[in-house]
Amino acid sequence: MMKVRNKTWKQIFIGNVAVKCLMLGMFFNPFGFDAVQYYLYTLTGSLMKANLILYCISGLFFGLYFLLKNRSK
Repeated sequence: MMKVRNKTWKQIFIGNVAVKCLMLGMFFNPFGFDAVQYYLYTLTGSLMKANLILYCISGLFFGLYFLLKNRSK
């Protein structure tokens, strides 16, 4: 028989934060969010810089998701 492991409130909280980071990472992904990309383009004056900023933000949140997801186990 398989034993079920109870999670503490801290593990549940970290798991929830991990999911929020995944959602933010997908939100800032430059393939789907043109308004933020256009805004960054007007600020920086360069499409490459705007894409780089969005990739960095997206990568940060994806990295946080994987880090927090592993900590919640």
